Parts: sequence; C-alpha cells; structure tokens
Amino acid sequence: MLEKIYDTLFIRKQKKILSSELARLEEQYKLTRKFPEYGTSEDENVQELEKFQENLSLQKNLKNLIRDTKKALVKIDKESYGKCENCKDTIEQGRLKAYPAADLCVTCANNKFSKRKQKI
Repeated sequence: MLEKIYDTLFIRKQKKILSSELARLEEQYKLTRKFPEYGTSEDENVQELEKFQENLSLQKNLKNLIRDTKKALVKIDKESYGKCENCKDTIEQGRLKAYPAADLCVTCANNKFSKRKQKI
C-alpha cells in the first residue's frame, strides 16, 4: 500500500518536472531560431554562418529532447511511465530522477550504446 502511494507521488513529481522541462526546452528552441545579424563584411558573414550552423545542431538536439519529453508525458497519462520500451521491465527510479524522459532501463540503454559504439 505504501509503495503504491510512493509510486503515485513519484509519478506526480516527475510529471511536474517533465512539464516544466518541456516549457524550458520549447523556449530554448524558439531562441535558436533567431539569428543575429552581425553586419555585411565578409568576417561578419562568416560569423553569421557559424552561428547558423551551431543553431542547426542545437535545434536537432532540442527537437529530440522535446519529442522524448512529450512522449514521457503521454506515458504518464497512459500509466505506462517507467517501463522499459525494450525489455518491459521497470526503469530504475534513480535513472528516472536523473533523466525523467528515459524510455530504457540502464541495462538496455547500455546495450544500445555498446551496439552503436561497435558500428563506429
């Protein structure tokens, strides 16, 4: 009984964290879409291009984080939050505290990382 109450409180807290993180990420994404105009000289154009390229990479990362965060919030609503998408086991609460949008347990995440590393 106490474990169920603790789990419910934990999930509520995670939802609040995920919601505020989603708002922060979306705001960051909006900021990356604004490009400064340094001027018209060649050096200034190079700076603008570098900033544009930096922002493209940042936007890609932010889009992935936004997608994962939204996915975690949907899982909370569907009562499937905290289940590993690969092995269907419970994701460790420590992992969820560190990365609330986690969709893999530590073991499956390590296996995925190892496989990706071997391909390189």
